[in-house]
Amino acid sequence: MFFKFFYYFSIFLLFSCSSNDDEMQIDYSLRSDSALYNEALSALKSKEFNIAHELFTELDLQHPYSKWATKGQLMSGFSLYKDNKYDEAIFVLSKFINLNPNNPDLDYAYYLKGYCYYERINLVSRDQKYAESAFEVFNELKNKFPESKYSKKSLKHINLLNNQLAGKEISIAKYYQTRGNFLSGILRYKEVIKKYKNSAQIPESLYRMIECYLSLGLKDQAIRFVKVLAYNFPKSQWSRDSFILMKKHKVSYKVDYEKDKSLDLNSINSEEFNNF
Repeated sequence: MFFKFFYYFSIFLLFSCSSNDDEMQIDYSLRSDSALYNEALSALKSKEFNIAHELFTELDLQHPYSKWATKGQLMSGFSLYKDNKYDEAIFVLSKFINLNPNNPDLDYAYYLKGYCYYERINLVSRDQKYAESAFEVFNELKNKFPESKYSKKSLKHINLLNNQLAGKEISIAKYYQTRGNFLSGILRYKEVIKKYKNSAQIPESLYRMIECYLSLGLKDQAIRFVKVLAYNFPKSQWSRDSFILMKKHKVSYKVDYEKDKSLDLNSINSEEFNNF
């Protein structure tokens, strides 16, 4: 009995020791800022991401006012990102952004923070909190650093997120519309158009609004949005379908939209659009 207990206890100790290998390899002794930074960088290159993060953190603790510590803060966020510890990476990167508003690597910090959210975006049918956060951070990067290579790199992510978030919003709008809650549907379709102007879902949103207005018997509003759709997307199938829809409901109107610049979605601000 004693032998069996000793055997299992020995195995437990063996695994306990092996699980702490990372901690045992980290030297927390006082040394120069450049030495700590280079050691952390070496660990990062060896894909020992947890050790790299710990060493960059130690650098910040031992030499808080060093230029290497500032670099280490950013690299600590990168190490956490590479280790798939996205929440921790976002926290570290947010701290770096707040503490170093004039740092030359600030654009990269924004990009990496946005990408930590971007890595976890879900399908359109699921919660879009990460997509919304990524969209917000990438847009902040684009607005603050329009000439940055990271800003330009983020544009493809913004376009994808634009369509994904618009898709989520339009699915909610359709839910209301199919249940006869046309006013709520209209408000949601308007949100798609206001918030995600360059998304592929804009023509459909306009068409669905026309459907909702016709269902409510509001012919003038339906006519208005038929013209908006035709002016902005003259070659769209949704525009052609809107003409068919108006004929089906026997609604006649003047074809006077081709030169009416007030219908241009790019020139209509959010408040004006609410009153359309």
